[in-house]
Amino acid sequence: MFNRLGDTSKATIFTVLVLLMALIAALVIRALGISSEFVAAAVYMFTPAEAALIMLVIVTREGFSREGWKVLGLHRLGLNVWWIAFGVTLLVSLVATAIVWATPLASVVVPDLGIGGRLIGFLIQVVLFTLTFSLGEEIGWRGYLLPKLLSVGRTRALLVVGLVWATWHTPLIFLTPIYHSAGNRLIVLPLFYGTFVAASFFFGYLRIWTGSVWPASLGHSVHNAAWGTLVAFTATSSPVVVNEYLVGDNGILMLVGVVVAAIWVRRRLMRSGPTVPRPSGASGEAPAV
Repeated sequence: MFNRLGDTSKATIFTVLVLLMALIAALVIRALGISSEFVAAAVYMFTPAEAALIMLVIVTREGFSREGWKVLGLHRLGLNVWWIAFGVTLLVSLVATAIVWATPLASVVVPDLGIGGRLIGFLIQVVLFTLTFSLGEEIGWRGYLLPKLLSVGRTRALLVVGLVWATWHTPLIFLTPIYHSAGNRLIVLPLFYGTFVAASFFFGYLRIWTGSVWPASLGHSVHNAAWGTLVAFTATSSPVVVNEYLVGDNGILMLVGVVVAAIWVRRRLMRSGPTVPRPSGASGEAPAV
């Protein structure tokens, strides 16, 4: 339809489209009274991938060529940074939670399913989320949007993606009781935006270096699965303070940890060469790794 659009124009159209789709999805969840987190995730978390599909097939028609699909970074695995995506992401959650366990606010407990059962459940969640829900988001954020914004500069692109990513969640927060319904929003929202922007840099560096969206999907899944798993290992009489303000999805300790992780991964990748390879606006290609 619009095959002469520049990359920033494509990014703008995608952003408007995906935020509109998020609003509609949240209204559907609200109208139908959906209380199941699984069903709500199925409705909501695939909207970035759906928006990218609309862009590729209908708006720009780039999807009618093999090269057009390569922008999404699905054709590369980026295996050599999977240990970072998995290990560093998990370490951030573990360290943050351990700090809280060391305070009077919380303590570690053995969950109902036992340690082994919970750990197996965690690994199963990571695999399933990486192939479904997290991938549904990452195809949009790191797959489509980030490469289209790199022409404005790497730092600006990563910042904008983080802000759009966080904003995309706000209809779910304000219009449904499913996501971050507890806690003072004046506290939760700044922590939420800060953590998502920091995570945008962390996951984004992995995407830029490898040309692959899979490390970002894996890291995203580890974060989400660890969040739920560690809650089961935590006993507290102040769940809002612990799970909303300190750890959980975006507590202050999580924010600090993700910032440190983003700085570390940037420095590590920068040491690997004179510049960090990045996907071109057209293909999402990077040197093979």
